Amino acid sequence: MADYNFLMESRLSPEQFRFVNHVSRIAAHQGLNLYLVGGAVRDLTLGQHRIRDLDLVVEGSLSRIIRQLKSSTPQKPRPGHPQTVEEPPPVDHLEVDERRGVAELSLAGGVRAEIAAARREVYGKPGEPPEIYPADIFEDLRRRDFSVNAMAISLHPNSRGLLLDPTNGIADLERRELRGLHSRTFFEDPSRIYRLLRLKHRLQFQIEERTQRWLDLALQERAWESVEPGEQARELAAILREDDCGRVLRMLKERGLLAGLDRKLSASKIAYDRFDKIRSAARQLPGVDVFLLNLHALLGKLPPAHRNFLAKRVLGSGKTLKFFLHLEAEADRLARALSSPKAAQPSYVYTLLANVPPPLLLFLLVHYPAAKVQTRLKNFLFKFPALRARLPRAELLSLGMEPGPKLESVLERIFLDQLDGKIRTAAQLQKALRDYSGIRPPEPLP
Repeated sequence: MADYNFLMESRLSPEQFRFVNHVSRIAAHQGLNLYLVGGAVRDLTLGQHRIRDLDLVVEGSLSRIIRQLKSSTPQKPRPGHPQTVEEPPPVDHLEVDERRGVAELSLAGGVRAEIAAARREVYGKPGEPPEIYPADIFEDLRRRDFSVNAMAISLHPNSRGLLLDPTNGIADLERRELRGLHSRTFFEDPSRIYRLLRLKHRLQFQIEERTQRWLDLALQERAWESVEPGEQARELAAILREDDCGRVLRMLKERGLLAGLDRKLSASKIAYDRFDKIRSAARQLPGVDVFLLNLHALLGKLPPAHRNFLAKRVLGSGKTLKFFLHLEAEADRLARALSSPKAAQPSYVYTLLANVPPPLLLFLLVHYPAAKVQTRLKNFLFKFPALRARLPRAELLSLGMEPGPKLESVLERIFLDQLDGKIRTAAQLQKALRDYSGIRPPEPLP
């Protein structure tokens, strides 16, 4: 049996692990049972190096956790459960769906997470939202789509790392097989059709024989036409976060399934080569989220009104939507500045791009092939960081300068001078260090 405490610590990013620990402390303080569930557990078990999203489930009141997350006060450990108290990770965006009992969060560092109350779902007509009732974790797992997504890891201090697997998803992972949990699964929630095909493509798993029959029947009955609008947006977003989303989109369009997510999108021409360019450029900038660039490529051929409509449906109405709608205009502005005579000075390029969000830098790398733009952008991305890593911090400290804002200011001036070639020799560097710090050399001995 895998050691899930070790897997969480080693496979989750530092930001993800910090968030999981923070919510665990909140739940323990409130006397609630909390679990890591779904795709994160599947990918940890498979040994994946990147965990895409964190799905957490709480037995009991979700609102009690949300209130604490909105607060900036660190949680004190409960008596008998000593834990290190950390500052809570900053929450950039938090949206609560009261009907479903789900909170979606975006955190600093690009971490996406979802916290839900354990629930049981009762479906009426296909594609319509289900009736939702409180449940325990086992009922919550059994109502899910596929056995490999119906596992949970306890995050309670007394049982942390314990795996719950009521549908034997571990065996299906070993067989590399996707198995639905009941015959009505694709009719109750037709978005599961898209999820199954996505996972099959990403994991290179086979579809279990009986599940394939259920899928074929759902496709024959055109169940995909009944996907609920909220699920359409969530599934589009999930497709665009796939590593090879262009291939997934092509497969869905060839099978006539893209219409179940948006009819106008299905009828438009999709420039699949753009997704390949984005993937290629992203290899040069590991860790940069390409989601917004993929969305831009997907919506590129749509009329402006429908493009904005779909962007709002996928992104909501917050800061991310505003950034996306101004992406092209901001990229044009930066490209013009990078092509100007001023940009011949490296320090100008650095000052221009220092606070530009990474997705916008990647957008420039993909869509602006002009030689001046590419050369100056690549200098900023690859050459400047290497020079910055060699800044003479130790020399300043040895001169007697105290750590703090003034020291950082001196280093910044040194860095800009080095970029522009004003400091080339060790003697020039020593002189600049003393001039900018105001520390004079000692008087010579008589």
